[in-house]
Amino acid sequence: MDLIRINKKDYSAGDLVEGYSSLIWTERFQPNGEFELHTQDIEYTMSILPKRSFCSLMDSSEVMMVDDHNIQTNDLGVEELTVTGRSLDMFLKNRIWTNAPYGKSVAMAKKYSIREAVEVLVWNSIANGTGNDRIKTSASYPAANQLPNVIVTDSVPPSSDGPAKTRSMQNGEVYDQMMTFLKAGKLGIRIIRPNNGKGRRVDVASDGTHSTTHLNGITDLRFDIYKGRDLSDKVVFTVKLDDIDEAEYLFSDATLKTGIFVDGDPRDHYYTDPDVIAGSNTGWNRFDGYADGGSKEDGETADDFEEGLEDLGLRSLRQGRSVNAVSGKLALDVNFLYNRDYRLGDIVKLQGKYGAADKKYVTEFVRTKDENGISGYPTLSDTLSS
Repeated sequence: MDLIRINKKDYSAGDLVEGYSSLIWTERFQPNGEFELHTQDIEYTMSILPKRSFCSLMDSSEVMMVDDHNIQTNDLGVEELTVTGRSLDMFLKNRIWTNAPYGKSVAMAKKYSIREAVEVLVWNSIANGTGNDRIKTSASYPAANQLPNVIVTDSVPPSSDGPAKTRSMQNGEVYDQMMTFLKAGKLGIRIIRPNNGKGRRVDVASDGTHSTTHLNGITDLRFDIYKGRDLSDKVVFTVKLDDIDEAEYLFSDATLKTGIFVDGDPRDHYYTDPDVIAGSNTGWNRFDGYADGGSKEDGETADDFEEGLEDLGLRSLRQGRSVNAVSGKLALDVNFLYNRDYRLGDIVKLQGKYGAADKKYVTEFVRTKDENGISGYPTLSDTLSS
């Protein structure tokens, strides 16, 4: 677990950072990652990791920016420095979009899938040096926002795309609206250091048209949009193999719903669980739920309104489910390795000894280095946001 300084001009690996007493390095699928370093070697560390400098781990592609230095005196009267920072996707907190009328939203220039919409938003914020907005194409956008030698790439299988729809934007921080798109599409964003690898670079034309170009030998820093994989049939952590410590089991129908009525839907539609066997959603097997669909907004088409109600119905239905699950802490000596067997955003399985099994998302991976040595462990969650 070697911490390195990243050269800001070409994003290559720089000097090794030494002399710290502890380091916690956390990478996440959603939202951003972060790190925290403690040291008594104050002057050296502040010089090699000044505020707004970049750092990474030797065995990680994730790049983080130093946010703060905090010097305090410990119980022994010795001054200690704490250095904290966040992954570079948080830099989008420093980008705003302000081309909508006050208090309103505007449609993006084209109809996009969620994947395309988030890529256009990110590209417009950090790779657009034209001075012309790509979201509202009749407006300007600061060319100075462009980051040097940084590209947006797409690692999402196009086959997983949903329909292209009208997507709306409001004034505000780019990061917050990006997170809305990522959560809706179950997508993640990662930073990939230059590695001469392959990828699909995103470009956006003057009229807002989204396109990708396959590249070999990439030497730029990448803001990469990607999707987790379902590895639940391949990566299985089980109590029987001592992979799970302090296992807990839950068998419950308390939140189960087999159908949802969306109030306000002009079609009076009742959404049923497609996994329920036909004819079983009756009598004692019928568990109804309710969702308030609201009313159509001015300027919103009837089709868009009804599609939104359908999304609401299915989302409400899936929030309540029959639970047969196991949870627990993963042992540190499991056979599956991070970034080899699984990565952030993937789905894995936990298998208990009472027949309970549950699929979990890998939402973060935490590495620590201190006087007790080096350790690393994933966080497994029911939802993609840790």
